[in-house]
Amino acid sequence: MKRTLLIGGVALAFFFAGCSKQPTLQNATETNQTATQTQTTENQTAANPAESVNTENAKVEEQNLQGMNVSVTQNNQQFAKKLASIVIYFDFDKYNIRQDQWPKVEELAKLIKENPSNYTVRIEGNCDEWGTEEYNYALGLKRANSVKNALIKLGVDPKKLTVISYGELNPVCTAHAKWCWRKNRRDNFTYLP
Repeated sequence: MKRTLLIGGVALAFFFAGCSKQPTLQNATETNQTATQTQTTENQTAANPAESVNTENAKVEEQNLQGMNVSVTQNNQQFAKKLASIVIYFDFDKYNIRQDQWPKVEELAKLIKENPSNYTVRIEGNCDEWGTEEYNYALGLKRANSVKNALIKLGVDPKKLTVISYGELNPVCTAHAKWCWRKNRRDNFTYLP
């Protein structure tokens, strides 16, 4: 009897020792599923190599589009800076374009026509501090429309242009002198995406 118990105990010990080294049913199932998925993926790639090429092409296209977006943004920023650098000046109480300012209008027209993207240029009319606020607002609007009409005659799409008047509310110089007032009688240009 002692011998039977001893043999039974040793057998149980071997049994439990062996069970601990065996994968559980769950681990075996997961291993089989992973192997099946890997094999399925390999079979799909082997059966349809064009699909993996298409995936690679899609990734490359996405990277190219991101690069193009950065490039377009940089171009738009440069365009906006060029627009902002152009200022057209007017004589006291006038809205007709001075002869010496026509080259700037032509440069502006060329710049707008060369940039085909979808945007609007805001023409901003400004005045000096002389006159009433209402009068200066109307004069600023006439100045902006004067340049807008000139740009349209030079071939700029009217849909790309909008006007606004700031009257005397947007001075670049605040000294009470003739040289300063001359700087405030102007049109500025702003890029609107």
